[in-house]
Amino acid sequence: MSRTMVFDSCISEQHTYQVTQQLEKELRLTHLLMDCVTDAVFWVKPNARILYVNDAACSLVGYSREELLCMSIQYLNLEFLMEVWLQHWETIKQKGSLYFESLYKTQGGLSLPVQTTVTYMEEDGREYGCISIREIKKRQPESFQLQQNPTLDIVETRKPSEPCKSIFPSGSQLNQVFKFIESNYNQSIGLRDVAQAVGYSPAYLTDLVRRHTGETVNHWIIKRRMVAARTLLLETDQCVNQIAEAVGYQHEGHFFRQFRQYHDTTPHAWRKMQRQVATS
Repeated sequence: MSRTMVFDSCISEQHTYQVTQQLEKELRLTHLLMDCVTDAVFWVKPNARILYVNDAACSLVGYSREELLCMSIQYLNLEFLMEVWLQHWETIKQKGSLYFESLYKTQGGLSLPVQTTVTYMEEDGREYGCISIREIKKRQPESFQLQQNPTLDIVETRKPSEPCKSIFPSGSQLNQVFKFIESNYNQSIGLRDVAQAVGYSPAYLTDLVRRHTGETVNHWIIKRRMVAARTLLLETDQCVNQIAEAVGYQHEGHFFRQFRQYHDTTPHAWRKMQRQVATS
């Protein structure tokens, strides 16, 4: 081998070594910066296998870094995230990211409100998901919170000629949920029907609606049916079984029990009392 070739080889090896050292330095710096971040960060393959976690992620789920790097997210107490991962990976790829809020149950049994961002990444033809989870320490007042924007049972006070106002909170990220209920409350619908219509799992939707309104999905369905029932009791002479069917109940007895539970009286008695008040 000539002296020139040996020299060139040494130069090449030195350059490779310098590049490797620089990459390792940048990688260490990246890990250091990520460990300074208070958000829990997971780097995950499309099959949900964990590739990297920061210190905050270890603290959140209660496992060491070594343990987590041998796991997939389905083995963690992150059911809400696994549901999103399985159902919406293609959406994440198309949109580039997905943001949602949910409740995380710690190993100690506490339920923490968290906001999660999943970002799609691709490097050298390989796909990754970067998951960032942040605990919601203090929520700002929102227009859809009941204590700031109470819903109104308007049927008792409005006149037949007045337009019926919506009972649902306005300006909410739950608009699609309430829109579906408004359009279908007079059908035999339940939690699963609403969840399917808006693209969420029943468990996730239950958490979402309860967190934003303090009530369940079924509560809002019943509440809307009760408003419609009161309107029909006031403005028509339909009998109770006709009204029950008109507002989405398959059995008159079910409607009767729920009406009495919500109003502490029967539909017949409520109608009689309201009409007496109207004529007095």
